[in-house]
Amino acid sequence: MRAVALLLLLLSAGTLAAQETQPPPRVYAAIGLGFVNLEQRGLGIDVPAGIHLILARQRLVLAVQALDLALLQQRAEADARFVRTYNAYGAPRCYDTKTGYLVSSFRCGGDTRALLSLGADLSFTPVETTFFGGKPGKLALGLGFRGLKPRTAYGTVGLLFNEAQGTGGGIRVALGRRYVYLGAHWVILPKRLLGRR
Repeated sequence: MRAVALLLLLLSAGTLAAQETQPPPRVYAAIGLGFVNLEQRGLGIDVPAGIHLILARQRLVLAVQALDLALLQQRAEADARFVRTYNAYGAPRCYDTKTGYLVSSFRCGGDTRALLSLGADLSFTPVETTFFGGKPGKLALGLGFRGLKPRTAYGTVGLLFNEAQGTGGGIRVALGRRYVYLGAHWVILPKRLLGRR
């Protein structure tokens, strides 16, 4: 009986010591790059930028995208006379329906539309260490809200990788109503960003 009590005391002391060695909350500057699909707006490249607050003791990550820039491919109405066709080998070509000639392929391309938004999500790390490609990381599951264009709630799944010297990165998938994002993000301590150690 005393041995069991001693074992429980040692285990609880070890757990408390492990909790005390958790790093304090840290704020990181963050930037990402990925693909986005906004229903009724188009496909494109997304560049979210903001901050990440990592609460290691609570196993939480708060990500705020203060600026979320999406560059979406749009089809211009004025260029309806140019049609993309494919030859017998599958190679694309651009055809001018007014003149009947093949023209430069840029005429069949759509316009690029810039779309600004913002958002935030809160993730929990249920698994402290997961190996992905032989590299240790943390699995993160969470919920978020996109503020503009489209305004929607979304779920998120990601992997977070800590690096030395106050940097890190990860990959993330976010799925919401009329919103899908798949991309990578990188974080750095603000003091490192300013050149201080």
